[in-house]
This record gives sequence, structure tokens and C-alpha cells, in this order.
Amino acid sequence: MKKICTAVVALLIVTLLVSFTAHFEGNIPKTWDLKAIKNFHLPPPDTAVEVNYAPEAYYYELPEHIITKVYPMYIREAERPGYLDSLRQLEPELVFDPSKLKTPEDWVKAGELVFHWPVAYTPVGGKVSAVDSALFRNSNGRITKEGVYPFSSYVVNEKGKLLVGSLSCASCHTRVTHSGEVIPGAQGNVFNNVRFVSMILSGKVPFPVFQESTFRLAYAPWAPESLANKPATVEEFAAFFKASRPGVSDRQGAAYLYPAMIPSLIGIKEIRYLDRTGLMKHESPADMMRYAAFNQGMDMLTAYNGFIPGGKNGNTQLPAPAEWSHPFGYVGKRYSDEQLYALTQYIYSLQPPKNPETYSRKLVAHGKLVFNQSGCVTCHTPPLYTNNKLTPANGFEPPEEHFNKYDIFNVSVGTDSVTALYSRRGTGYYKVPSLRGVWMQDAFFHNGNLTTLEEVFDRKRLSPGYVPSGYKPPHLKTMAVKGHPFGLDLSEADKKALITFLKTL
Repeated sequence: MKKICTAVVALLIVTLLVSFTAHFEGNIPKTWDLKAIKNFHLPPPDTAVEVNYAPEAYYYELPEHIITKVYPMYIREAERPGYLDSLRQLEPELVFDPSKLKTPEDWVKAGELVFHWPVAYTPVGGKVSAVDSALFRNSNGRITKEGVYPFSSYVVNEKGKLLVGSLSCASCHTRVTHSGEVIPGAQGNVFNNVRFVSMILSGKVPFPVFQESTFRLAYAPWAPESLANKPATVEEFAAFFKASRPGVSDRQGAAYLYPAMIPSLIGIKEIRYLDRTGLMKHESPADMMRYAAFNQGMDMLTAYNGFIPGGKNGNTQLPAPAEWSHPFGYVGKRYSDEQLYALTQYIYSLQPPKNPETYSRKLVAHGKLVFNQSGCVTCHTPPLYTNNKLTPANGFEPPEEHFNKYDIFNVSVGTDSVTALYSRRGTGYYKVPSLRGVWMQDAFFHNGNLTTLEEVFDRKRLSPGYVPSGYKPPHLKTMAVKGHPFGLDLSEADKKALITFLKTL
């Protein structure tokens, strides 16, 4: 028996070495592989929609990001005197060099740099941080115990010049706890829309620019006219951002007034579909690399029935690779294949923190029993607490051929279907989410309408007169949060036990 175990261990070591050699002899997956993209991307819910991706040659002509060292951005009260001036005296320091990445650990560390690399930049004019703690806290934001504002960072791309960098992966996927600890990869809650709302209302940027940007970000050619794809007034646009909450993001490809719930990236290596709508099958690092490329702008250069969100000449033509810019305002660049591969290794390495709360063992055991007896395991199957399948949105009938191509649990849970049916990210489906880590989540359902598990299991949320604690479109005073009726009829004791059990996952 001992010899058999030794042989198995030896075989595992050889397998790992072969895998290691394959990745570290320059065999980095190719990001922009059109055959793979077409194979792994799910189509829009309207089968008549034609989707055409940017050509491979075009993608590889886009300028690459050069990743240099970034520096923490402190709130004004925590910033040491002269900090910004000291940063202005620094030379740019290149920190991502693939030739120096020799071990898996090297790639993970390099991926962390990519995760924190900002893609949008604003010049810094003052001598102290513009981030005021009172302003930040008034917008429901959090800061670290060191006083760091982790949504942004300082970038030095030329000695004497200092930039505020934003819109990194970490901007959405960083969570700060009440005690000021940082959880990288978790559902983000670094939130501060106050200054953006002020900029909207100030008139410094003409409102038509905001309208056009929102149109490009939100328009889906197959969506009905009743779903507005851009704000009608400055006040409406400002109200939309005021209504936003931590844990949701008004990202590209989402329907206007329907921001997307930010997912946790912890444990995503085992999740078979990416995006809330299961937009892309996930079977390898290459799939994650392609998904990251789409999120960083390539979906804006994809044609949907001829409409290119980041296009020119009436949004029908691709701009020159060196000339295109994102509606968010930054110059369009791409990550290198090596940078994206490193990013996947970092994301795959993320581990959940220890849950700071403790619960009664008896109550947890009771909750686990309720979980099993109520049939929750059908969709949220242990140990991943998801069956890794797609569930059709209310009103969508899966085409017959989909059952041979995708993993479908053909039962709709009745949640709001706008994101799945009428956004560019729409596929007709929602993926069954994993329940792991829900204890560190405060945005539930597709648009973050609910903020607690207690609210999820509260039957009152089905009423038209309900006022949800999470995101609510600003033009509505009340709204029902429909769908996912499971567990609503449990006794209060069973609900309490079930919620307690879920908070231990």
C-alpha cells in the first residue's frame, strides 16, 4: 500500500511538473482567438441578432499596457505631509516583466499587479489628497484602517507628474470590512459617487457628452423602446447615481437603470460560467483571459447587428487601433497575453478570509437540515453551493440546440429578466450563483435590490408597495422584488436557522 501511495504521489509531481513546464516555456494561451470566442460565448437571447467580434489583427494592434508601480491614495487626514510632492520626485518604475516570471508564485504576484493596475488617469493638481473622509463616509464608502482609499491609486508615468489612476479590476472587486480590513476579489463596496454626481450637476462636462456615453454603454439593438438607454435630463442622470449602492456597478453592456450586481471572484476557478448571465463558458485560464479582455473594452468594439458601442461614423465602424477611446474617458489599450495570464493566476489563487462571526452549532445544524429538506441543494449543490448550470430568465424559452451545448436547469425562478433579455450581456439565462461567501455580501439579486439574507427570505418584498433596502431606480418610490420564492413560507425559526447556516458557507 505504501508503494502504491508513493507511486501516486510521484505521478502527481510529474503531472504538476509537466503542467508547470507547459506554462513556463512561453506557452501562454492566446487571448484573442476568434474560434474559441465564438465557441465559448453564448449568443444573445434574440436569435436574429448578429454578433461580430473585432478581428484578431485589430486586437493585437491595440497598444499594450505598460504596468508600473502604483502608490496608495490616502484620505486627507491620514496622508503624511509632503506625500504627493515626494511621489512627484519619483521616476516610473516598471514592475511587470514576464521574462522574470519563473515560478507559479511569480505569476501570481505579477497577476496581483495587473489586478491593481488602473486604466483611467486624471492629473493631480493639489498638494494633498482630494479625498475627504467625511465626504467619503457620507456616500456609504469605507476606507482601510490605514486610511487608504482603495478605489484609486497614484500613478507616476513621468517624473514631476502625478496622476490619479482608477478603473482597475480592484476598483470593483475589493471589499473593506467594518474594521478596515481589505478582502481582495470579494464583492466590492468601495463606493463614492458623490463627486461624480457633483461633476454631472456642475456642467463642467456638457450633458450631451454624458448622454452619448450612456447610450454607448447601455444600448442593445434588440431592446424595446420602452427601455430608455440614456438619461433624459441632467437631474435624472444625477439621481440614478445617487440611487446606486455598494455592491452594484453601472458597467458597460448593462441596461440603463439596471446596474449589475458585482460578483465575488473568490473561488471562481471552479465556476463554469462567467458573468451574471452566463455570457461565457469557463473551462480554462484562456477563457478567463478573454472575459477580462471583453470587460476592459473589447465588448465595446464588438458589433451587435452592426452597432459598435465604441465605433465611429454612426457607431458602425471600428476606429483605428491607436485612436479609439472608451466612453469612460480613457484611451483604449489592451493587456498583453502574459499580463492576462498572470491575472488569472492571481484570481484563481484568492482565498476567502476567516468569517469573524461565530454561531451556535445547534442552530447551524438545524439550518443545514432546512437547507437540505427544502430542496436548496438542487440548485445550490455542495461543495460549490451551485450546480454550475444556467436557468432561463422569465419569458425566455431555451432553443432546443442549447440543451446539447450548455448546462441548463430548465426552471425559471421568476426574477427580473431585463438584464438577461435586453442588455448586451444578455443570453436569456442567469447562472445559478454560488452561495459561498454570502456572509460578506450586501447586494443580492441581479441588480442588488436587496442587501441582507433576511430581506431575501422576507415575503413582504413581493408587494408592489415594498421599499427595498438596496438599489431602486430613482423614478420609483416603491417596487416589488419578485422571484426566487424559495424559503419564503418557512417558519421564522427555520428561516433564522437557514440564514445562520448560509452565513457559515
